[in-house]
Amino acid sequence: MMLNKFLKSVIDSDTAPVVICDLNHTVVYMNPSSIKKYKVNLTGKSIKNCHNNEANEKIERVVDWFKKDNNNNVVYTYYNEKENKDV
Repeated sequence: MMLNKFLKSVIDSDTAPVVICDLNHTVVYMNPSSIKKYKVNLTGKSIKNCHNNEANEKIERVVDWFKKDNNNNVVYTYYNEKENKDV
């Protein structure tokens, strides 16, 4: 997947980790902040390989929801109190 140069520059400048996956759970892009935080580049690998069963079940629900309608492009799964952010 080729990211539009403008979109890539916005994602790359974000200090928050951004991991982009396709509907088959394959990581298609990680911004520099995500590679720094997770200490690994998972591009081309399944996002499910680095999550436990509970997280993978949530991933499956989200991906199924995305597949139902192209308008389903925003999702909130939980609040991470430790990092003070929505996930």
